[in-house]
Amino acid sequence: MNELIWVKIETTKGNDDVWSFKGTLERAVFANIVSNQLTTGYIKLSDVYWTIHRYDNKGDSIGEDLYQYGKGELSVYHGELYLKIDHLVSIAPINGEEEIAKYTKSEKKHLSVVTPIAP
Repeated sequence: MNELIWVKIETTKGNDDVWSFKGTLERAVFANIVSNQLTTGYIKLSDVYWTIHRYDNKGDSIGEDLYQYGKGELSVYHGELYLKIDHLVSIAPINGEEEIAKYTKSEKKHLSVVTPIAP
């Protein structure tokens, strides 16, 4: 079995909006991306999740919500997202397990159905 690494990926769509996703990626794929050996095609991000910051009408932060493919209201998704390599803006290793555990522990389990990014 291939070793996995938790990453945060930022990617663009045709209108130049930047989308941020977090999840697991094969460590070998990550190494190939950062060494410019993998520059075309798609990558599979598994265990996909992201967080959204919420603000009040004064602009002050009032918390974050966790969105997770394959869980709760998003169970229709299989937890995987395929991203086009040439749309990647940035990629960075993170501690995803710890971040998800933080939300689970504090019971911030707000989930919402969203449209995944179109390839």
